[in-house]
Amino acid sequence: MSAGAAKHSKNMGDFPQWVCWRSELREGEATKVPYSPESGSRARSDDPATWGTLPEAKKAARDGVLDGIGFVFTASNPFCGVDLDACVDPKTGQIASWASEIVRELDSYTEFSPSGTGLHVLLRAELPSGGNRRVRIEMYDQGRFFTVTGRRLRGTSRVVEERQEQLSALHDRLFSPREQDVPERQGKVTSHNGLDDAEVLRRATSAANGARFSALWAGDRSGYASDPEADLALCSMLAFWVGPDETRISSLFSHSGLMREKWNRGDYCRRTIARAISRAEFYTTAKDEAVQPTRNGHHRDAQTSVVAAHPAPPEATAFPVDAMPVPCRPLIEEATASFGCAPELVALPMLATLSSAIGTSRVVEIKGGWREWPALFVAVVAPPGAMKTPAANVAKKPAFERQRELGKAYLQQKEDFQRETREWEVQRRDAQKAGEPAPEQPEAPSMGRCWASDTTVEALVGILEDNPRGLFVYRDELAGWVRSMDQYKGGKGSDRQHWLNLWSTDEVVVDRKSRMGEPIILAKPFVSLFGGIQPAMLGELTAGMEDGLMDRFLFAYPAPRHVRFTEKEIGAEAEEHYGALYRRLSDLRLVLDEYGDPNPKPLKLTPEALRLFAFCVDSLGAEVLQPGFPRRLEGVWSKLRGYLARLSLILAVCRSVQSSTVSEERVEREDVAAAAKLLNYFKTHARRVFAELGSPDPLEALGTDLKALIEDQDGKLEATATEIYQALQEAGCEVLPGAPRELSKAVKALAARSPALNISSGYRGKQKVLRFELLKNIDGMVGIYGKGATTTVDTVDTVDKSEHRARPNAVNTDATDARLQATDDGRERFSL
Repeated sequence: MSAGAAKHSKNMGDFPQWVCWRSELREGEATKVPYSPESGSRARSDDPATWGTLPEAKKAARDGVLDGIGFVFTASNPFCGVDLDACVDPKTGQIASWASEIVRELDSYTEFSPSGTGLHVLLRAELPSGGNRRVRIEMYDQGRFFTVTGRRLRGTSRVVEERQEQLSALHDRLFSPREQDVPERQGKVTSHNGLDDAEVLRRATSAANGARFSALWAGDRSGYASDPEADLALCSMLAFWVGPDETRISSLFSHSGLMREKWNRGDYCRRTIARAISRAEFYTTAKDEAVQPTRNGHHRDAQTSVVAAHPAPPEATAFPVDAMPVPCRPLIEEATASFGCAPELVALPMLATLSSAIGTSRVVEIKGGWREWPALFVAVVAPPGAMKTPAANVAKKPAFERQRELGKAYLQQKEDFQRETREWEVQRRDAQKAGEPAPEQPEAPSMGRCWASDTTVEALVGILEDNPRGLFVYRDELAGWVRSMDQYKGGKGSDRQHWLNLWSTDEVVVDRKSRMGEPIILAKPFVSLFGGIQPAMLGELTAGMEDGLMDRFLFAYPAPRHVRFTEKEIGAEAEEHYGALYRRLSDLRLVLDEYGDPNPKPLKLTPEALRLFAFCVDSLGAEVLQPGFPRRLEGVWSKLRGYLARLSLILAVCRSVQSSTVSEERVEREDVAAAAKLLNYFKTHARRVFAELGSPDPLEALGTDLKALIEDQDGKLEATATEIYQALQEAGCEVLPGAPRELSKAVKALAARSPALNISSGYRGKQKVLRFELLKNIDGMVGIYGKGATTTVDTVDTVDKSEHRARPNAVNTDATDARLQATDDGRERFSL
């Protein structure tokens, strides 16, 4: 077909604008790279010489090592593509409601993306001017190629339709300028904090949870169990920025992509907004001073004169597989290779599974009055399709198999009980005829349990009453777990408080109607909990409460990765080694006291282990006192002290049951070293998780940059306010106030909340200067500061103890011992 004829064709196959493509890694990310069907070299979206016809592209894809074919959009053809990303559930094939609405609206040829988790809508239209990308939606009509799979979505058109009007309407809704996205009103309506609608949307989309807000604003309900929950989430975010203004929240909501006819029902609208306001905190600025832009283009809060910046969360650190028990490592590596998932998706449920096997049989005794059980609350934060469930299935398999064995044994016990009951009935009647006392009635058996999933707190404590060793509780989606709390009590129950007690293995008392007023009293209830959650749903864990439940979780938040099919499989030997470890732990003897409560065997720390443990605890305390440490993480760090002991205990017991020699069970230095390695990982990922939940305190962000500046000067710095201001500016500080004088006020406020930072004033000649010092000893607590030092502890390999190499940005544990000896003043360095 001639070029002129092709220009007016409605068939994409008539255009010589086809390429092949292959998935390749670029800077660790999978990227679809175009290739020429003719030469096999790389193609370019702006070079027609590297394109070919459809038959040529198909042949090259079949004959070569390429992954598929694609079509290049140009200004000279009438085609346009709309990419809807991550909208198809890979397990069920269910399409997200927001994507379905767009597909119906455009009503043209639609096919699945190569991964099967996205959709491509192809149509004949010209893309309006303005934006073309928002969250999971992209639109292109030139300068880009689209992969073409031919896997048409059932029910959509078989041909590429003319849809200019529909595309323009969708584009206007999604990509119109901010000023057009907000309601038109008489005058300039502002919030109680002085923000008008355009500024509210600007701040909401650039906040730490801006991606989640943008998705909801665009009409993306994925990640929420129902439309009302998505509506409530958006209203809660709007309420944070505009305050308790029902009319304004409703007006803003009506301009979002979530708007639908149901919103116009007054009762639904009022009820949703009332719930949002009741659970929201409100953003505020100083009453008498407007929010003014600084000279570096940011906006600052007049109360602190510091920019409310929204930095990206810290980069995800790699999971230290070598810190796990030896029998776990091969299975982690093989499962990771087989599924293409992050290793922590296997390792975290492993830790929870192994800790549940130990249960109440062992406890670690740090010192008098401080004991820790091996209970863990662990969570994996990952989007759909990250292979959370397959990875968890491998890790929890031994516990599930044990539960099946317990169920089988129960069926046999039940048969025996039924037979004994029949015999007892005969004996009872005989005794009654003979006028003799009736024999003792057989006691009904109860099923042994090591596993639970979807259960209420009342049912859970009933299971724990008959299973004092404890349980492994698995929840595939933790957001649903939180929503299910008190669902039968109108939200006025105490389920969250019971879970707080379960984490601490503290006493639990639950009243059950079926017990005729007799409560269940558990002295030492043990639960290890594992679950997954999507990043967009992290806020559900708090449920608007600051009760510390979220602080009790160890989080893994790995970076997204491209999951590709591989022919690698998990070997039976790796599964058997891990399963054998679980069985050995489950077989550890559990001793009960005279009340039927667990009487665990206590494990003590060797002197070397205690020294390292003390150093790690002291370092945790020192970090909290540093300038820039987020206040919202103080509760997390306080729980990490206990988790250091719990992880050390789990690793020690795992090591002990593998030993071929009979020796005293105790926590060795290598156990604490491996636990510290795991703890460093969890610290970084806690920062990643909490960065998703809200904006940081501006003073915290300033403190982080200021601390780095002082550390570069070996812990002491003397300079004028102007010099400090310029140094921070050159270092890329994003929270600078408007002037050096305001910086002086901000750093003094920072010192007031950071005991490790000492600030004083003085003179250098006639110039007034500020003197900063990072204190090395605070209330007798040893800290490690200064240029190049950190308060983290990286450790030697737990297998080859002869290797003692200091690693970058790490504290060598041998050097730690020497430091402790040099600074030991006889005072206790750590406490409860």
